Amino acid sequence: MNWDYIAGFIDGEGSIIIKPPRIRIYISNNNKEILIAIQRFLKCGSIYKIKRTNKNWKEQFGWTICNHTHCLRILEELKDKLVVKKDKCNKAIRYIKSKRWHGNYITKEELEKFGNMPYRKIAKKMKISHYCVFKYLKKYGLR
Repeated sequence: MNWDYIAGFIDGEGSIIIKPPRIRIYISNNNKEILIAIQRFLKCGSIYKIKRTNKNWKEQFGWTICNHTHCLRILEELKDKLVVKKDKCNKAIRYIKSKRWHGNYITKEELEKFGNMPYRKIAKKMKISHYCVFKYLKKYGLR
């Protein structure tokens, strides 16, 4: 097992999912043993059985990691090895490093730029959770 092998699996059968405020790396396969080997090599992640929607399909398993510290470590190792998902990898690294996913990251000045725009629209433009925008609008007394 090596990083090139992992990169091939992620490019072929995996996903780098950016859904603010979370980043997730995911691989699915019908060979659970290979996912266990990947999990051991990376020293993180969870393996689970995927529910079949068709009785004729083979049994399927998934490996996933959501912890941003682990995701960043893995993505940094893979960024020069990925081909198909290279852009997504770099985008995820920038997102994690920007710390937008931390709990206290919106400044009053950032929010004032949006005026009286609804908080859900602000969240969509900032690509962050609407709850966070709502919380900081209240905190700064802007709503």
